[in-house]
Amino acid sequence: MRILYVEDNEPNFQLVRKILAYDRHEVVHATDGTQALALVREQRPDLVLMDLGLPGMDGYETARRLRDVPAMAGVPIAALTASVREADRERARREGFSGFIEKPFRVDRLRKEIARLLGTPISSNPPP
Repeated sequence: MRILYVEDNEPNFQLVRKILAYDRHEVVHATDGTQALALVREQRPDLVLMDLGLPGMDGYETARRLRDVPAMAGVPIAALTASVREADRERARREGFSGFIEKPFRVDRLRKEIARLLGTPISSNPPP
């Protein structure tokens, strides 16, 4: 499955890419909302992971704009963020996010949530 990860922190992106590659997911990277909007038209992701604290257009606004792209109809968008207050979770629910993953995350929880969002199994062995 193809996952678009919108994240402005390169080490965070590399870590998530490595973990998700173990479950045979292809991870495409956008560093901001503008780049994400351009990429979805050509990459057609099955899932979007969104940092909420992006430079310029924040994750909430980016998600709203992504939903206006016809190719994104039905594609789940999940927050993967260090914004972990209950108010952040509630806002993400109100804004239509399909999931909410806190950073720092546990690898097993990240993999399980991705599998849930995509409706796919995870590998039975933990990543190395």
